[in-house]
Amino acid sequence: GSDVSSFRIRRAKTRMEGWVYTKDLQFELQLNWADTTTLLDDANVNYDFTRGKRAFMVKAGQFKPGFGRQELTSDNALEFIERSIVSSEFARSRDIGAQVWGAPFGGKLDWRIGVFNGNGRTTTRNDNDKLQTNVRVTWQPLGKITSYAEGDVETSDKPQFAIAAQYESNERTVAATATTPIDSADREIFGGDVMFKYKGFSLVGEFFDATTNRRVAADFDSDGYSLQAGYFFIPKRFEVALRQAQLDLNASRSRDQRAERGVAFNWFFNKHPHKLQADFRQIENQATRSMDDEIRLQYQ
Repeated sequence: GSDVSSFRIRRAKTRMEGWVYTKDLQFELQLNWADTTTLLDDANVNYDFTRGKRAFMVKAGQFKPGFGRQELTSDNALEFIERSIVSSEFARSRDIGAQVWGAPFGGKLDWRIGVFNGNGRTTTRNDNDKLQTNVRVTWQPLGKITSYAEGDVETSDKPQFAIAAQYESNERTVAATATTPIDSADREIFGGDVMFKYKGFSLVGEFFDATTNRRVAADFDSDGYSLQAGYFFIPKRFEVALRQAQLDLNASRSRDQRAERGVAFNWFFNKHPHKLQADFRQIENQATRSMDDEIRLQYQ
């Protein structure tokens, strides 16, 4: 293929958050001005029934369901400029719905159960009578980890470790094409992830295993994993990160796997909010017999 070079404003967001009447009733509003499809990212309220202990809360509106560690990580706190191809396939970002959740035992346990339309951001109507269901449980045995941010920019004196298990179920209508009729795809996804940080070193791993049942076309299984490691060679300033990801979109078909390999170089002026990033990645697609090379530079 041909080479392409371009500039892009990847993100330009306005965020407001606070509380109303009581600190137990919190709100969140986030707009993404650089998004050409929809302006609204987040619009939700959250109420803590345990008066500040955060053991049992209810959240409603538009926000990210509890599914996928890298997806739950804020855009501005990634080691690479974009999430992995595996995260983008299985974790579909924001949706409209409601969630009960909590972080008891001093935050060592984080549990989330939610129901959503299942059709993505600002889609205010479900396309069938079944809601998307998400369940996620995270255990942090060494103590509460304050954020999902990738990389150990704080140069942790004590090891930080988290392990999570998750589940998603969602049925969506598949639009007809010139060669296929209208169909439905009922997909169940089981997944898990781990995160470790200590003295400038970080490790993040994710795994997804999905089964998709369809009324017209054949059923199929899919899976994928992503492994990412980083180290600060200059504490709190300069980090190098590596990524390996593998995605199999249909286990019953041969030669349709995709792979991603990459390296990132990050210079931090003031932690994640102010940094300069450069990364290189290769994306191999066996189905199209193609190999894409990407070099990206981002100032945030």
